[in-house]
Amino acid sequence: MEWKNIYRVPEHAGSFGGIDAVHRSLKGKVSRKDIKNWLHTKESYTLQKPVRKKIDTNRVIVGRINQQFQADLVDMQSLSPFNDGYKYLLTCIDVLSKYAWAMPLKNKKSESIVSAFKKIFSERIPKKLQTDAGKEFVNVVF
Repeated sequence: MEWKNIYRVPEHAGSFGGIDAVHRSLKGKVSRKDIKNWLHTKESYTLQKPVRKKIDTNRVIVGRINQQFQADLVDMQSLSPFNDGYKYLLTCIDVLSKYAWAMPLKNKKSESIVSAFKKIFSERIPKKLQTDAGKEFVNVVF
């Protein structure tokens, strides 16, 4: 069977896949460049291929570990029956090293948030802490 026909045969491992899937299924007999050029001529491939959107983000420049942490609260209320009643995760990450913490919380009261941050800060203390403007972070206790 010619390699170009393999793309449209559902029983074949590389059928209707991307460049890598077709290349793997052909075991390297055809170059990726040839596969790519051929696939770009096929409407079924170009219409179904997801559009890549480049997202502009602001760079965060830090000079050393523990200079800046970023934190946020993850809402997992729908999973609380499976997680011993824990409804939230406080996530915190060191911007430079990408070292991360995740503290489970049963509620998002300021006392719970402060307690979780105390556990994190017992290991490492940042010079700056960046959070969103959520009520759990902007309050008298915090």
